[in-house]
Amino acid sequence: MTVEMEASAENGFGHREPTTPSTRPGSGFSDLRSPPLEGLDSHSDRFQLEAFNRARASGGGGGAKMGRFLSFGRSPKPSAGAELPATPENLQLDELLLFSEDSLPVSLLKHNPDNASRAVKMFQSVLQYMGVHGEMLGAMAALELAQKLLHQGLKRVELRDELYMQLVKQTRGNPNPGARTKAWQLFYLTAATMPPTKDFMGLVSEYVHTCAHDAEEEPEIRELAGKTWRAMKRTAKAGQRRTLPDMQEIDALFKGVKQNCVVYFLDETFEELTYDASTTVMEAVEALAGQIKLENYQTFSLFAVHKSKGPAEPGMPAYDEHTLMDDNRFIADIMYEFKQIKAKEGATSKLLFKKRMFRETDETVTEPQFVNLSYIQAQHDYLQGQYPVIREDAAQMCALQMQAEHGPTLGDDPAAFEAALEKYMVKQILTSRPRGEWLADVASRYRALAQFSKDDARTQYLRIIRSLPYGNSIFFTVKRIEDPIGLLPPKLILGINKRGVHFFRPVPKEYLHSAELRDIMQFGSSSQAVFFKMRVAGVLHIFQFETKQGEDICMALQTHINDIMMKRYSKAKAAQEGGTDLAAAGGGGGDFGPKYQAHVGELQRQLDEARAALAEKDATLSQLSEERQALSDELNVLKGMGGVAVGAGAGAAAAELAALDLSGGDPETMKKVEARINAVLAEKAALESKLARMEASYKGEIDALKQGTAVAAGAAAAAEAAEALREKDKKINELIEDLGNKELLLSEAQGQLAATANQRKELEELRELKEDVERREKAQAEVISQQAKRLDELDALYRDEAIMRKKIFNQMEDMKGKIRVYCRVRPILQMEKDRGQTEAVQIPDELTIALQWKGQKREWSFDSVFGADTPQEKVFEDTKHLIQSAVDGYNVCIFAYGQTGSGKTFTIYGNDKLPGLTPKGVSELYAIMDRDSGKYSFRVSCFMLELYCDDLTDLLADHKKGDKLYKAPKLEIKKDPKGVVTVPGTTVVDNITSSRELMDVIESGLARRRTASTQMNRESSRSHLIITVCIESTNLQTQNVARGKLSFVDLAGSERVKKSQAAGEQLKEAQAINKSLSALGNVISALASNQGHVPYRDHKLTMLMSDSIGGTAKTLMFVNVSPVDANLDETQNSLQYAQRVSTIRNDVSKNENSTEVLKLKKQIDYWKEQAGLPPHKRDYVDLEEIQDQKQNPEV
Repeated sequence: MTVEMEASAENGFGHREPTTPSTRPGSGFSDLRSPPLEGLDSHSDRFQLEAFNRARASGGGGGAKMGRFLSFGRSPKPSAGAELPATPENLQLDELLLFSEDSLPVSLLKHNPDNASRAVKMFQSVLQYMGVHGEMLGAMAALELAQKLLHQGLKRVELRDELYMQLVKQTRGNPNPGARTKAWQLFYLTAATMPPTKDFMGLVSEYVHTCAHDAEEEPEIRELAGKTWRAMKRTAKAGQRRTLPDMQEIDALFKGVKQNCVVYFLDETFEELTYDASTTVMEAVEALAGQIKLENYQTFSLFAVHKSKGPAEPGMPAYDEHTLMDDNRFIADIMYEFKQIKAKEGATSKLLFKKRMFRETDETVTEPQFVNLSYIQAQHDYLQGQYPVIREDAAQMCALQMQAEHGPTLGDDPAAFEAALEKYMVKQILTSRPRGEWLADVASRYRALAQFSKDDARTQYLRIIRSLPYGNSIFFTVKRIEDPIGLLPPKLILGINKRGVHFFRPVPKEYLHSAELRDIMQFGSSSQAVFFKMRVAGVLHIFQFETKQGEDICMALQTHINDIMMKRYSKAKAAQEGGTDLAAAGGGGGDFGPKYQAHVGELQRQLDEARAALAEKDATLSQLSEERQALSDELNVLKGMGGVAVGAGAGAAAAELAALDLSGGDPETMKKVEARINAVLAEKAALESKLARMEASYKGEIDALKQGTAVAAGAAAAAEAAEALREKDKKINELIEDLGNKELLLSEAQGQLAATANQRKELEELRELKEDVERREKAQAEVISQQAKRLDELDALYRDEAIMRKKIFNQMEDMKGKIRVYCRVRPILQMEKDRGQTEAVQIPDELTIALQWKGQKREWSFDSVFGADTPQEKVFEDTKHLIQSAVDGYNVCIFAYGQTGSGKTFTIYGNDKLPGLTPKGVSELYAIMDRDSGKYSFRVSCFMLELYCDDLTDLLADHKKGDKLYKAPKLEIKKDPKGVVTVPGTTVVDNITSSRELMDVIESGLARRRTASTQMNRESSRSHLIITVCIESTNLQTQNVARGKLSFVDLAGSERVKKSQAAGEQLKEAQAINKSLSALGNVISALASNQGHVPYRDHKLTMLMSDSIGGTAKTLMFVNVSPVDANLDETQNSLQYAQRVSTIRNDVSKNENSTEVLKLKKQIDYWKEQAGLPPHKRDYVDLEEIQDQKQNPEV
């Protein structure tokens, strides 16, 4: 056993070298880890099982090698000269996916030769990485080899499943734990980088899951299988990596070491985030929310922040560009992109954690971290100028930010207060009034918020932001493409919130217009644009803007709509279940519009001011109460000293005055105050007169005492006089003090009365000012409304006049023989919607079509443009005048041109429910004939031709049944002397008397037309169809005969073989169609550019249409185009051809013969008969060959 283990250590596997004897009994699979592969048989057609069997059966060295390949490491190698062990007749599929130490002769899966060769080399790299032949690679070489294997799988999807199958093979039945561990490392790396395709996902995931939960497997292998299982679940959801992992990242994944990156917040704080090769943005957001203890993180995401290269507009500051990261994007890919940007541009990018949008449910969340982050983001958006506000709101919001950030500490530091004013005030608003006024206004509001906590200030700040019509919006910078109302600037900012879409002018930031959610009927986006179909002033308009964030805009709108619908559903459900408090349900926070929100905000502000005023009144009342108590104490002292009457009178007056409420402007209260003041004045006058009398009496007594003292001086009398004098002085002092108190109370009452009168006067002035402002606003709104109506009327008149001018000009051109061109756009098909294709053409008016071509808007004008919703009746209404022209004797041609699947056959023929031009034209033809039957006699005939692969076929010819050698006669294209194209030998159905009979003839010919299904059209016409109706009318009075011709031409559509995926016969048909249309394009180009040579003879199609394009016919061309962006190239080409056709003029003439001409023709026919011409050749003698036309002969 010791010898065998040493040999195993030497070559890295459990089998011996030829010189080492075996001590291991048997060579079966029972002792190897080869878990079963469930569902493998369903993939048998994807494997090259027969190739392996053929390689084994070929014998020779290859057979020996294949015999060793079949051993799968189960038994030792035979010694020199020993015979190879017997192998089974055929290789089984399960045995194909068992470990092998030899190279593969062919790939495991079926591939093209190039990929098959790469697959064989990939397996050799896998063997080399595992060290199968005992040569273990160094660390750097192993990482480089693993990176190359990943590169093959990421670059070529076909090789991804091949790599997975090779790893399954090398991990099943592998007897060496070390090599199996290396194979599972590669398996883990591959699963963390890219998932298998959906065809092999079930097979691979089932195998990995089995290995991860196999209790008998080694712990290290089981751990790697578990990691592989978790990584595969991630990549199956998020998709493959966009970038190739570098060797440092691969090494970290193998060692189980996670990488670090820094995620910033809007307040410039940051957190460190750990990630591995398969960590997605969604997982990173969840992990980051756990680090910062944020429970409600559903509306948060990661943004990539790039430095702006410069201001977008003059005078506009250059802010950083924030790009929302997709939830399924890998963090490793984002960090690689940041490195590439830094290497190319030298700019540093970073990850930012913030809200992707503000939702209505945010208002009910009270989590402190959530409120703090919402406040920081709202503050950031406001300070960047995203929320235009009035001065009062700006001052209040500045004071709230000061309170939220610094508390009440800024009041004592003027320098810090002014710095905070500049920091928390938008620069554009700060310059709108003097700095001193801002300081005074904000300071007064800041002092009023002294009792607010920081959290209260943040909550109040968010409440003001939410009350704005465009509050809590997310903003997108876009460019205007289509603006029907003509009020939006070329560049603008869109704000999306729960109320709708808001439009802003960028520089300076100015609010323009809003569209509520209920006014938005439809919206959608592409990779380069977004559109809204919304109601403005009761009229639906389509707005289109250029942006690369169209998907984010639509997602934000849809989220808000879903929130509103869910809220309505919850209320309806609660109402149905019953037992719900109606008041509570009504107070749940319905969105009653911006006016209601503004009203609620104003009431809240008034409530806050009333609370502040009440607090001030309470403080004043407490001070007055203290003064009253002091006076009461003094009164008690005076009572004790004998001044009961006087003190009591003063105390009663003070109490009565304090009991009066002078804080309001109530008239009743004011009357009481005035009455009390008058009473105090009267009492004051009485006290003054009493004091004067007492002073006079006191003086008389003094004089008497002096006289008495002089007459009879005595000690007792003097003592009594002195005592009486002191008593009187004391009374006088008490009266003087009482008088002072009365005067003090009187002055306070008069001051309060004057202040109240001033307040009442100011209130009246404010009311008058408000009424005046309301009158002016109403008058201004009326003027604006009238001007808007007038502008709408003028715009409508201008558009009508422009369209009428174009129509009259087109009629003049028609009279000169110009080919009339109509454009028709078909609707988008359901299969195109399923493929994600979007509408790429616009129809500004009924004469113009436009599209975006190579970044520029291009417009084409035609005689009429029909949109996707235009019915067949409207199309024929603008066409039926040509039916009358054909009856009058003109050569009329109506043909449809465009790419395959653009609706040409539908326009020309239609279907049973929606008949096209041909059925309606036939009905109109016989209606005209019935109307004029009293003046003319008519004769109608018809023939139908099909041009298929350059062969002209008569669709109405009766083939001889049973005659196998029958061959249709060859048809030639001629012109009669008047220039009308004729095809001799064609089957003409003559004397058709009713519209039903004519339609039966046409339907019998259509049944023989060749059609086929392609990737672009389920029923594609594979030939050109010409339906010709000849009308001969004879005037019953003059006997003049007019011969008209009405042709309906349904051209086969041009197609790109790459799109239609035509093959075989369809490929030949497509080549023939494109060749004929190319010849037609050459003719159109020659006629449009007045070239000297018009190549009609280049193709039979141009010969057939030589009288319609540049000939003698009245011609109408329908250019049919597809509306989707995938067919933009073909649409552009079709419109260019149609534009050229519209410049071509035909030499229109009426084919009418008088009776004299008819007599001469009869004589000519007579001489033809005399010359021995058979009847069927007499009409063809005068026909001419169609020749190329010469223009400008002097050139």
